[in-house]
Amino acid sequence: MERNFKGIERTLIISFFLNMVATSAKLGVGLWTGALSLIADGLDTLFDGLANVIGVIAVRMGSRPPDANHPYGHRKFETIAAIFIATMLFITAWELATGAIGRFIEGSEPVVNIWSVLALVFGGTVQGLTGLWELRRGRALQSEILVADARHTITSLYVSAAVLVGLVLVYLGFPWADPLVALLVAGVIAKVGIETVSENVPALVDRAPLTSETIGSVVADVEGVESFHRVRSRGTLDSIAVDLHVRVDPRLSVNAANAIADEVRRRLLDLDGVDDVTVHLEAQRGPESTAAMHQAVKLIADAEGVTLHEFWLQHIDGNIGMHLHVGVDPNLTLAEAHAQVDRLEQTIQERLPEVASIYSHIETAVVEILPTARVTQGLHERIEQAVIDAAEEVPALSYAHEIQIHQVEGRLFIAAEALVDGNLSVSEAHDLSTQMQESIRARVPNVGEVLVHLEPKGE
Repeated sequence: MERNFKGIERTLIISFFLNMVATSAKLGVGLWTGALSLIADGLDTLFDGLANVIGVIAVRMGSRPPDANHPYGHRKFETIAAIFIATMLFITAWELATGAIGRFIEGSEPVVNIWSVLALVFGGTVQGLTGLWELRRGRALQSEILVADARHTITSLYVSAAVLVGLVLVYLGFPWADPLVALLVAGVIAKVGIETVSENVPALVDRAPLTSETIGSVVADVEGVESFHRVRSRGTLDSIAVDLHVRVDPRLSVNAANAIADEVRRRLLDLDGVDDVTVHLEAQRGPESTAAMHQAVKLIADAEGVTLHEFWLQHIDGNIGMHLHVGVDPNLTLAEAHAQVDRLEQTIQERLPEVASIYSHIETAVVEILPTARVTQGLHERIEQAVIDAAEEVPALSYAHEIQIHQVEGRLFIAAEALVDGNLSVSEAHDLSTQMQESIRARVPNVGEVLVHLEPKGE
């Protein structure tokens, strides 16, 4: 939404002149009669006027367009100004409180006359109406500084009423009522300051103005989005910046993928307050991108100072389980080696969130990792038949297929798929795959690793 900076500035200028009219009446008569509560009310109104001046300066700075040093614009200058107003409120509250305590100790008695009452009623009415008008304008213009300033101004209605009661009590012969009301006014001012800080600090510390669920509900409805992650938002309620990573089918053309990103961006910009959206496109990883995942894990292992001996993926019910043989420095203690591999696993899952689980086997790093050796045709056929026989031996399993065999450093690594009743539980299916693995190990010597993936019949 295009911000109406001119409207915000005009509202602040009008509020300033109205506050100065109320200040002149309250503060002038308060100083003349010595009524501390009336002086407190006048100072409160004076700070409202000064806050209007600060607000005008902040709005002019905040309305500047983005530049090289402020790529997100200057919007937070307005938020900073609201915090500065709160600071002024705290200082005012402190000065009033210390003055009231001093009046209690001195026991001096102010003068109360018809001018005190008239000044209070006139000034309170002007300031109260000004605050209500400013609050309505602030909400219409979605301006934190107008809303923050208006709330302080509106409290003048309650402050003036309390001061009036105090003056009546002083007139009736209770001089202690004047400093007591001044203390109450100080408490009200401090409360408004606390509310202003609590409303504006979240924007300064980049607390997310939109939940990831709100953003996700919009993105998930866009056709072509396979998944998304790293959803973030920042800024004020009327100037929100959103960025996220969206994954699409890797077979799409660049133009088609960009069209999906544009649609995500368009729908997010339709949300209230959102004026900047950054979409990072990624290819959706799947079983066909195993080579890419292997390369990613190898780079992570290199960065962690360990060697990746073996890398296996297992897909069960849509979840990816990763099996690693990790070589570490033989001079490390067991605790040090475990800590190093733990860091490796943590980094992998941070960069590859689709990996549900990682099983690492710690080994001594070798100087040279031999390339995968080719298995002879005759050996391949014998092992393939052994895998088929192992599947037939296990009840409820059938049709062993996709049998893969390779050899590294004289040890065989076997992977196979088999069919199973889809109504079985995951636990029951896992037990069956374990039985098949054990049967293969019993039939084939020199087996280093066996992985069995079970698929429901009919798929």
